[in-house]
Amino acid sequence: MKFSISNIVAQGKELILTPAVFWKKQKETSKDTKTLWLTYLLPMMLALAVAVFMGEFFRRTDFFIEYPLLKALREIILFGLTYYLGVLISAELMKSFGAGKNVEIARILVAYSMTPIVLISAVTGLFPFLYPLNVVGLYSFYLFWIGAKELLTFPENKEHSYVIITIVANFFVFSFLSFFLSKLLNAYY
Repeated sequence: MKFSISNIVAQGKELILTPAVFWKKQKETSKDTKTLWLTYLLPMMLALAVAVFMGEFFRRTDFFIEYPLLKALREIILFGLTYYLGVLISAELMKSFGAGKNVEIARILVAYSMTPIVLISAVTGLFPFLYPLNVVGLYSFYLFWIGAKELLTFPENKEHSYVIITIVANFFVFSFLSFFLSKLLNAYY
């Protein structure tokens, strides 16, 4: 997969607007999932960091650059760790529910399903007064659900249990990391 902003925008738009069609295409095409992180998710996370930096920098009255930089770094660390831990949890739970451990599918599921939360976090980072809109990030769970149904095959209808437990586990990891990194940032600054 080659890095292209227009490709990221097109994939994100298709994923958000027509998830069933998007996941069917993912099932039919083979991808280099090791570069998915670098060519899709990382550029979005860098855009998120820039948005958070700008939102924090222009909101402050003292115009110190240190806190906005640390807050932007916090976002990159938060979403990077969420991605890697999400892939680990998703792949391990696949094995537990009888689908067979498939790290490539876990990478695809986690990276693409993080799209709404990263995008809405960028908007609320740039415009902090829109913070209540973060609830729109829950659409990520729906995308994960649709993607898991399309990309994975489970024995004896274990699919729903897998999806629910994986979503809860990943939500817990994200919440814990967010809380921990916020406390760490506030303790430092």
